[in-house]
Amino acid sequence: MWIKIIVVLAFLGIVVSLASGLYFLVNDKGDSRRTLRALTWRVGLSVGLFLFIMILVGLDIIQPHGVYPAIPAR
Repeated sequence: MWIKIIVVLAFLGIVVSLASGLYFLVNDKGDSRRTLRALTWRVGLSVGLFLFIMILVGLDIIQPHGVYPAIPAR
């Protein structure tokens, strides 16, 4: 259950960072580095979330499903 909470919070952080980057892009008119900082946070959170999920799969804490097609019976 705690894994789902962490993943959802990270995803919400990614969406908030993306929205703030758009807001700064539209309103700052190129006068500040806030857009770059917001999008850097988004990329960092995305990479961190991906690595977190891959580590959990590697440690066999979570199991991927639906990735491989079923082997047909002969």
